[in-house]
Amino acid sequence: MNQQLEELRQTLLKKSSVKQLAYRKTRDNFNILRELASQTAHELSQLVSAEDPNVEVKFYEKSEFEFHLKFSGDTLVFMMHTNVFDFESSHFLHQLPYVQQNPLREFCGMIQIYNFLADSLKYNRESDLGYLVGRIFINSEEHLFVEGKRPLSFLYSDFSTCMASKELFSNLITESMKFCLNFDLQAPPVEAVSLLSVEQKNFMSFSSGIPTAKRLGFRMEKED
Repeated sequence: MNQQLEELRQTLLKKSSVKQLAYRKTRDNFNILRELASQTAHELSQLVSAEDPNVEVKFYEKSEFEFHLKFSGDTLVFMMHTNVFDFESSHFLHQLPYVQQNPLREFCGMIQIYNFLADSLKYNRESDLGYLVGRIFINSEEHLFVEGKRPLSFLYSDFSTCMASKELFSNLITESMKFCLNFDLQAPPVEAVSLLSVEQKNFMSFSSGIPTAKRLGFRMEKED
């Protein structure tokens, strides 16, 4: 029994301590990301409103683990997960000498960035879809990598050398905004919307609009 308790003690002191540290580092960097998003919204709003006051750029504080950055018809939703993650055995992280030297480095907190239509959130259209722009994984040593749409997954893929910083997060915010602005809302094919039930019509009226996503009528599990 003493040996089993000792094994549990060692596991708690090693693995659990590292996981807790990864969580704290992710939370700290999420707050830095929050500050930079707010700053970006303030500065860009001043620049845009001078040209066209109808184009809105706003920052919204939602909770300790969520904030929004709205720009014109798009909204970026930033959410931090409260758990820490490992990766499947086939994941590229396990092949890195940086991780092989210390397998505890693979435990990461996660920040997700989704692109929603601004009206989807404004009118609470619960059936509308948001698209994952990127997932930021941060470990206990503040190394990170990003999975998601290009160029994010290309720019921030080197887990061994990529470190969290204000400059990196500032660039990540602007690249995410560029992706959204170039990912335009498209009308669905007529076949996808040619029939409408009374129930669907009533739901549309109740939810203040037709259920909408940037690629309505398509299922794109993996979209480059």
